[in-house]
Amino acid sequence: MHIHLSSRSNLARKICHCAFVGALIGSAPTLAETKFQDPLDSPAVMRTAVNTRPLMAITYAGAQLIAVGSRGMIARSEDQGKSWSQSAVPVQSDLLAVHFPTALDGWAVGHDGVILHSSDGGKNWVKQLDGRIAAETFKKYYAAQAAIPQITEVIGQLKRNYKAGPALPWLGVWFEDAKKGFVVGSYGMIAATVDGGKTWEPWLHRIDNDHLQPLNLNCIREIGENLYIGSERGMVFKLDRGQQRFDKTATGYVGSFFGIVGNADTLLALGLRGVVYRSGNGGASWEGLKMATEATVTAGAVSRAAAGGVVLVNSAGQILLSNAQMRSFSVVHPDKPMRYTGVVLTNQGAAVVTGLDGVRTETLIGKVQ
Repeated sequence: MHIHLSSRSNLARKICHCAFVGALIGSAPTLAETKFQDPLDSPAVMRTAVNTRPLMAITYAGAQLIAVGSRGMIARSEDQGKSWSQSAVPVQSDLLAVHFPTALDGWAVGHDGVILHSSDGGKNWVKQLDGRIAAETFKKYYAAQAAIPQITEVIGQLKRNYKAGPALPWLGVWFEDAKKGFVVGSYGMIAATVDGGKTWEPWLHRIDNDHLQPLNLNCIREIGENLYIGSERGMVFKLDRGQQRFDKTATGYVGSFFGIVGNADTLLALGLRGVVYRSGNGGASWEGLKMATEATVTAGAVSRAAAGGVVLVNSAGQILLSNAQMRSFSVVHPDKPMRYTGVVLTNQGAAVVTGLDGVRTETLIGKVQ
């Protein structure tokens, strides 16, 4: 689940906030002192206690952990989540997703159409793309593609998406290796790269989206040997590698899926109000599971051990545990729950979870079925 923490704040609201703070310390700022700083042009502020800052996603970079969050925050842990340090980031845009296909190369994405790249295991980051650049390059790309079916509709969709500026977020990112990858986002936005992000090609014409419905493409993840996108309206898209196109699979659900998790045998799509749909045949058919809670399931992870179970987290601060068959779940109530946004599992039987209160480690030994 992606909680959209606005990074392009209204200037008047900023002035009011600054005036309030100024009153507390005895002086109010002038308009000149509250000049708006575009988050795309401002590096992330270095903070203390980075493990307590709002974080939206977490992943492995080799043996390291990388978590991303609000106002350009990227935190890195070299000791399985015991301690965290902040990375140098060139933007203050809120970051929503992160993926490292190798121990060194990784990508983080978020609001304002930001795509960031690290080549040193997450210590330092550079901006590869933002909404200002994408608005122009994607329109130019399609202007030269008159032979594409629905080209008029595609160009129209791009114009609508960027009409209000570059603020639309990328919600998910996945890379096959250090060269080939995808980003997905709001209102049907999807793009691909084959050169490590030096250039990005829009894929609005390569996804089976009838009449270019403005669906939020909420996540993208490889399960087994297949690549899936979780979307609104109960849609899950699956990459046809031969045709280089994402085909839709109808699950029977009409709400939003925010996460996808599974193994070579079983696929789970995670959604609103505790909804979880299961497929045992690569998305060809689906069944809804009976869950013990109605809180929105925000993320999941499969055990790194062979034939291990799956762990889900939700917006109520609960952890849901199952075995490798992924048909039933038990609920764990942590001592200090928070609104969870991401989870990874360690080799020591623990879950490292992110949320609006930061990042924590929860022990699961003896609790997995």
